[in-house]
Formats: sequence, structure tokens, C-alpha cells
Amino acid sequence: MDMNFFLPVKVIFGNGRIRELGSLISGDRIMIISDHALLELGFVSEVKEKIGRTDFIEFCEVEPNPSCETVDKAAKLARDYSVDTIVAVGGGSVMDTAKAVACLVSNNGQIKDYLNGSKTFTSRKVRLICVPTTSGTGSEVTNVGVYTDKSSGVKKPLVSEFFWSDFALVDPRLTFSLPKSVTASTGLDALAHAVESYWAKSSQPVSEALAIRAVNLIMKYLQRAYTDGDEESREGLSMASLLAGMAFSQTRTTILHAISFPLTNIYGLPHGFACSLAMPEVLKLNYKVIGNKLDILIRYLGLKNIDELSNELEALMRAIGAPRKLSEIGIREKDIDGLVESSLSSPIAKLNPAKIGREELREIFETIL
Repeated sequence: MDMNFFLPVKVIFGNGRIRELGSLISGDRIMIISDHALLELGFVSEVKEKIGRTDFIEFCEVEPNPSCETVDKAAKLARDYSVDTIVAVGGGSVMDTAKAVACLVSNNGQIKDYLNGSKTFTSRKVRLICVPTTSGTGSEVTNVGVYTDKSSGVKKPLVSEFFWSDFALVDPRLTFSLPKSVTASTGLDALAHAVESYWAKSSQPVSEALAIRAVNLIMKYLQRAYTDGDEESREGLSMASLLAGMAFSQTRTTILHAISFPLTNIYGLPHGFACSLAMPEVLKLNYKVIGNKLDILIRYLGLKNIDELSNELEALMRAIGAPRKLSEIGIREKDIDGLVESSLSSPIAKLNPAKIGREELREIFETIL
């Protein structure tokens, strides 16, 4: 078997390791990128304290599913200040914004130029440090960013060799105060990353090993983190998110993420819930094609068969308040055709092991309507 594995990110993991942030800074001009909620909760102040310096600027305006306008606004500030290091403090939206901003400092144009393919990033001179505050996106160890073009309403991923962070500083303690709804959604996002990476046509032995361990940790700890939020479960989820990110950084995701884009863009469903909504049905469909491979995952989880795994997923999603039906978010029969077309327009849909075309996807949506 031929395979490649490339992950040029130095990972620093452990409770309390945010204290090491100051030693990772390079240069004299520092920019912190975050969002308003984390600013209000004091996370940005904690990061400032750990940096131990005063020569920085803040941009705390990142919204969920970051818009091109937000990225360009932050990039202008970074260019004007000639930043040397960007510290991204937050979830996937914050880290994705920081990746683009770090590149735009030394590349001209706007983020739309790179999303539509008219320009390509050729360098990045700014040091990028990602400090995740959720356990879900794995963005700290991927070279992918996802951005929303408000003018067209399209949410689109962008891959660049310059999107890898220099450091991923993963301190589980930063997730201890996550609200239940965020714990649930981001945890299911990590589960989708792991499951999709495991079954993707592009999977390979190293990514499979990372993915299968991530699935195990999420199935063990997500409900407990949602209910109790104890230290062990939070640490387990942080590790799961990290491993899942490492896995799908090599493979990309598949049909579940393709489905999630319109569910989030059009219907406002949080990303992790959008990724997981069709997971049990797609799992059973993929089992018909890669049953032997999925049997390995099933045995690793201590389960007996595909139905038991599907039932476990359903039970987990119910326990953490995740929607199970399209109708719960306002989708009706007449909306399905548009949802099918939008989902299948994403190239990652083709990485799914089972062929899912219009007919198959319509059947899935009708089952979960």
C-alpha cells in the first residue's frame, strides 16, 4: 500500500499548558484573534496574561461560520500593524479566520480571490498559534479553513499548505466551562470527523488508527461531558477532537460534511448537529460497501453489529439533545430536492465509499424527515 502522512504542527497537550504560550511567541507585534463571547468570558484576558507582554492588538469580532467580510477586516488590521505572530483563541471559526488572516498579511487581495481560485497563497511569514477552546473542530491541526460568502450564501472550504499552524496548544481546562449545547455540537463534529476519515476512500493506516481511537473516546466521554463536565471527560474529548483533526487532515471529510453545509447556511443548524443528523443512515449505507472495515470499528467499540452501532449513535444523539429529524429544523418535503442538489455540489461528497447520488440522498433525507 502507498500512503503519505504530513502534519507539520507542533502539538502541546495537557491541563494547564496554556502557561507555556508566552514562550511560543515570535517577533514584537502580536495579534489575538477571538470572538466576543470569549472576550466577555475572560479567555482573551487569560491569554494576554500568559503571553506576558503588552505589544499586541485584538480582533474579537469573529462570528460562527466566519464571513469573507470578517476575514478581510481582520486581515487589514493585521497588515496595518505588520504582525509577527497571530494567536487564535476559540473554536473552529476563530482558528479558520486566523489561518486566512495569517496568509493574507503576506499575500495581496481578499479572501474571496482565494476561495474562487483566482489567486493562490504562495507564502506565510506570520507565526500562527492555535489555542482551541472547544472539543470538536480539530482545526488546530488541519490545513483547511471554511468561509461564508454572504453575497451568495455559500459556505466553502479552502485548503492551503500555508494553513497549517506552527503550534497547536491544546489545554483541556479551557473547555471546562463550555455550555451543554456547545459541548454537544462540537463533540458530534469531532465524531463526524473521525467516522468520515475512517470510512473515506482516501483513508490510510495511520489516519484509520487515529480515527478509530477518536471514535472510541467520543463514544465513551461525550454524554458524560455533556451531563457532568468533569475533568476526565473534558480531557478525553479534547484528545478525541485532536486525534480526529489529525485523521481528517490527511483524508478530508465525506458526505456528512457535504450535507452539513446547506443545513447550516440555509437553516442555521449548528455545524456539529448538521454533520451528525444523517450519520446513522449513512453508516448503514456504507456498511453495504465496506462492511469488513466497519466491523473492525464495531469490535473495537465492544459492540456486536452495525445495528447496535447505529442504535448507540441514535441513543447518544438523543441523550445530548441533538436533532434527529429534518422536520425539527423546519425542513419539509418540498425542500428536499434543493437540499440534495446543494449537498452533492460539494466535491467531498465523492469521497464517500458508497455511491450516494440524487436518488440515494433523497431516500436518506426522506427517512430522517
